Amino acid sequence: MTETVAALEGIGVPVIGSCRTVGLARSTYYRRSRGYRHYTPVPQPLQQADRTQPAALDTDERAAVIDVLTDEKYADKSVVQTYWRAFDAGEVLCSQRTFYRIAKAERLVGDQRRTRSHGFSSSRTPAAATHAVGDLWSWDITELRGPTRLDRYFLYLAIDVFSRYPVAWCIDYTESKERAKTLFTDAISTHGAPKILHSDNGAVMRAGELVDTLTKTGALMSYSRPRVSDDNPFSESLFKTIKYDPACPDRFDSIDHARQWTQDFLHGYATEHRHGGLGRHTPASVHDGTADQIRQHRQDRLDQYWAEHPERFRRRPTAPQHPLKTGINTRLLSQTG
Repeated sequence: MTETVAALEGIGVPVIGSCRTVGLARSTYYRRSRGYRHYTPVPQPLQQADRTQPAALDTDERAAVIDVLTDEKYADKSVVQTYWRAFDAGEVLCSQRTFYRIAKAERLVGDQRRTRSHGFSSSRTPAAATHAVGDLWSWDITELRGPTRLDRYFLYLAIDVFSRYPVAWCIDYTESKERAKTLFTDAISTHGAPKILHSDNGAVMRAGELVDTLTKTGALMSYSRPRVSDDNPFSESLFKTIKYDPACPDRFDSIDHARQWTQDFLHGYATEHRHGGLGRHTPASVHDGTADQIRQHRQDRLDQYWAEHPERFRRRPTAPQHPLKTGINTRLLSQTG
């Protein structure tokens, strides 16, 4: 089809008309025609965010912008107001767009005023990375509906973030710091203490008795910002997976029914579910370290298939690799080095 368009173009037919005649998108014709390619592709192109921008601010200039953005005297001003006041005062020398871009990257575009603090509440964005099993656990509590409108059961669930493996769970009638303490005491005796335990800002998560128990094991506590569900994405995602499962009852007949169903579900999730975030490995295989062997077995099968039918592939197939690093708001860690 590309050759037909080129031939029509050669006899004076416009490209747009030629493409319409043969049913080919004009962009496809330009992409396939080397004569219209405006650049030479490189073997390993860099993402735009990773490219060095020659006109970008240097480290000191960027630090000066951040100092202005976090200055207490501008706490009640918008980014635009802050820019022009600082510009007039000679504190910054960059464009308004660059100033705002840095503010957005540092998450300083919201309300910077001091607010009343209750206990542990913090507006600081949490960030934690995990490179191996046991680096980071995430946990939360969600409601399950019972047989009547007033019946509520509470599912406590903790997972290892690197493997998504459920390391602890229970279902009770209430949210209780004593129940949470027992849950983690048993989990730590089985799996060892995590380096970081992340949760949201619920009263049970902030209970002093629970925090003391966990910190004595050497675990560091990490908390989501108030009313920011994205700060605890792994637990929230698993809760959605549970509740949106086609087999999940809209209402459980009893707490024993909820416990039995959840036990069966989590067992299947851990040992059978090929997780999209784990290169289609199961949480159990990543948690127990057998994922590498499984990946090699998959690669051997793909190599055999490729050798028998190379005409079916554009390139040699590769078995997916489970991520070697993940975490919560890891982009912030990469920015700070």
